[in-house]
Amino acid sequence: MKIRMLFSIVVLLAVMTLFGCGGGAGGDTTSSDTTTTTTITTTSTTLPPAGSVTISGVAALGPISGGDVNVYTVTAGKVDTSSVLGIGKTAADGSYAITLTSVPTGPVVVEVTGGTFTDEASGTPGVNLKVKLHAAVSSVIDGAKIAVTPITQLAYMQVKGIGALTPTEIDDANLQIGRFFEVSNIIGSLPFDPTLPAPAGASNDQRTYSSALAVFSYMVNDHKGSLTLEDAVGSLLSELQTELVNNGGFSLENINSTNNAISNYAKSGKNVGGLPLRPVLFSGGVLQLSTVGTLPAGTLINGIDCSITLPDGVTVKMDPLTGEALPGVVVPTSLAASNSLASVRYDKAAGIVRIILVNVQPGFAIGEFAHLEFNGFPVDGGDFGLKVNRIDGSSLSSSEPLSGITITGTFAGL
Repeated sequence: MKIRMLFSIVVLLAVMTLFGCGGGAGGDTTSSDTTTTTTITTTSTTLPPAGSVTISGVAALGPISGGDVNVYTVTAGKVDTSSVLGIGKTAADGSYAITLTSVPTGPVVVEVTGGTFTDEASGTPGVNLKVKLHAAVSSVIDGAKIAVTPITQLAYMQVKGIGALTPTEIDDANLQIGRFFEVSNIIGSLPFDPTLPAPAGASNDQRTYSSALAVFSYMVNDHKGSLTLEDAVGSLLSELQTELVNNGGFSLENINSTNNAISNYAKSGKNVGGLPLRPVLFSGGVLQLSTVGTLPAGTLINGIDCSITLPDGVTVKMDPLTGEALPGVVVPTSLAASNSLASVRYDKAAGIVRIILVNVQPGFAIGEFAHLEFNGFPVDGGDFGLKVNRIDGSSLSSSEPLSGITITGTFAGL
């Protein structure tokens, strides 16, 4: 998903002399839920021109009424807001239908702004939508169904955090965020108000999706404190989006918040048409690694040698013949990603990952320097053990390593 500059231990050994001298990831836009088209309406009686593309869908937290819908092209991996393919308005049930002005040849982004919704947790009607919601899709065909929800917004922001809205990254993010909420297709499955009976023919994926949005509503209410519901939606989305962009997953605090909301929704008696969600369990996650301390004036970090002791239940992917972790297990980030050489060895018996990272130029400052991607989930709240073996600075003229610098890890799972 991100650029990975990982090399073998043989290459790294040739570079390690520098230590001694202090040298300087849309869902499928078609859907099997064809029966849901009965809930999508349009007031137009004019047939679309031959060869045109008409898309439809639902905008929902709760269903968003009176929202403005804009469809944009993606150019060179970026949303081109100057190229509007179509505009529309959501009906009272959140539905919309738009005939695009031209047939797109690549990814598109559907944006919903304004309108009101009924908060499903508190039952508060007429809540204003103050944030923009987006759904990114890798391609569209005539008749495509595209849902726009806080869940598609999270997937959209995850792709933006990677840097480019490419078809592969869009599809990967839509699938990944969908798995978190147990929704197979966050784009093509159209949610409804789960406090009401499910529409005739609604699929299990639609019913789960609808419950997932209700769970999000409970998270908003748990999160809001002194904020209004309108502002709490934006605050929670901003927090979750930041975690996705920075860590590639959600913090333990928000994992627990999600599970608490799932429990509260299940006990509320408000679920009529949705399917209950199971507590969130992870098959893997990301450990964000950062240095902490103060560097001598004019010094940047040139190399790091550290060891990570994995908690019970956690492993990393490795080559069984060499003992090296596979490419992608450790991803240098920030300035450390530039011109870095990295080697990662995994002692499976001891449960220890040793990371040796050499950054020839320009070196990097205190802060985040790498992500460790792992499989499994810590047993009984177990933590990662972090040990500095050696840290070298690029401005030193001797072979003495830097002192007083430690390493911290921030856990996220998805």
